[in-house]
Amino acid sequence: MRTVLLSKSDELYLEKCAQENQFAYGIIVGHQADLTKSIVVHLARNNEEDGDLEDINDVRLTIADVNSQALASQWLSASKMCPGSFDVIGIFVSSIRPDVAVDQSSEIKNAKKLFSDVYDLLLKSNSSFGVYTTDIAQTDYVFLSYSLSDKKVLCKNYSYGNGGTFSNMEHRFVDKPFEWIQLDSSYYLDDVLPIVDISRRINIEDQFQNIIKAMRKNLLASEVFLQNEMVEDTIDLQTYIKKKKPKGDRLKPTTGGGTGSSTPGSTTPETLPMISSDGGVGAGDSIRASIVLPVKCQLSKPTDIKVREYNGTLRMSGIIATRIFCSPRNSIADVKRFLRDDVLRSLITRIQVYCDGLTDPYVTNEALYISEPPRRVFFSLPSEGASTSVGAQIQFSEYLFRGEAPTVAVAQAKQVLDVEIDPEAISGEAEGLPDDSNFTNGNQTTDSTDDSRVLPSSMPKPELSRSLYMVGIAVALLVLLASVAVHYVITGR
Repeated sequence: MRTVLLSKSDELYLEKCAQENQFAYGIIVGHQADLTKSIVVHLARNNEEDGDLEDINDVRLTIADVNSQALASQWLSASKMCPGSFDVIGIFVSSIRPDVAVDQSSEIKNAKKLFSDVYDLLLKSNSSFGVYTTDIAQTDYVFLSYSLSDKKVLCKNYSYGNGGTFSNMEHRFVDKPFEWIQLDSSYYLDDVLPIVDISRRINIEDQFQNIIKAMRKNLLASEVFLQNEMVEDTIDLQTYIKKKKPKGDRLKPTTGGGTGSSTPGSTTPETLPMISSDGGVGAGDSIRASIVLPVKCQLSKPTDIKVREYNGTLRMSGIIATRIFCSPRNSIADVKRFLRDDVLRSLITRIQVYCDGLTDPYVTNEALYISEPPRRVFFSLPSEGASTSVGAQIQFSEYLFRGEAPTVAVAQAKQVLDVEIDPEAISGEAEGLPDDSNFTNGNQTTDSTDDSRVLPSSMPKPELSRSLYMVGIAVALLVLLASVAVHYVITGR
């Protein structure tokens, strides 16, 4: 039977939600430790103003009153902020009413319908839902209900299909802090894809979907190295770390070898961190991973290699910073899958955020179109959440366009994850801003007689650019008039 592990802080949070609001609901962010155990990483109350719940303090409110749209929206937003080793694994409800935690009650029937509605909304509103993973798709979810009146918790396993079914699930509050091991990688993108669309007006979003498909194919064919070494998939992460050196010794930093060459679409070796032989990772340290792709022609059958003429090409260039947090019990196969998932999830999220801001997704095939998706920034959960874990401090991420302030991530963390974070604590060093020469080079190679254009997302919109242009002309005219006036004052004519 599947078991859900919670910390004491999770129990305090459920109690707090019921005390403050009488009735509250939200999402569960979790981690799959093994085939039978899921660890609750974070509980996030839904803070969206819900028109259906006019008074959240009304004790008469039930699960039937919950807005499935608000939950689905929070679910999607949180999924984009989670590292590849974490997922939104379910829904929780906290109430002062005792029947929310009673099996076979009407509330449990309402919960099953709520889960089914949320799942349907997720499938309809997001084509990437369920396709984030490069290997194993999530099929079972958690429903957790807490009653403040008798401090009782009920946990159910939800499986989608045939209207959705609930089955029994165990839960356990763990006194011992959860241990997390951090793994980092930098995935370098430098690839070219053909544009096969023969239309004169090309849909940019469709081309981005082709990028996702190509990336997923490449990641499935990739190999992952830890500390520049090939590691067996069958052993767990704790065993791998203990095997590095005898107890009492430490793995000294060295420069990586040739396993992580600068192949387009792969990672490159970097200096290795210090790892203690007792299975833990030193404060601020992490295991360095490299994702290496095979030669591209190896991914194709000989019959698939053809010489063709295309209307255009799509070039991807940049760095995806990857950071995941794993349990010592995770197998190396799981660790590799989490790393691949993190790269794919980060790419999909950037594309979704970028496309959401497009006013017109079409561009002519003669155009030179340069896009700058948002960069990834990381932030840790508040100290009270961090105190329930040892080893690495878990982090979530947000995506900021050039010029956006860290306060954007602060607001998103409050709205989606129900946490207060300090703008100064947001780390934006993992991914630097792109070189402006990319845009300048684009302008230099553009023939002014063509219908070509350069439109990076971070640059001002056309309306704003025209306004700045007119302001520039006005300033120039004022300077000219001032020069003429000074000339007349000095010369007297």
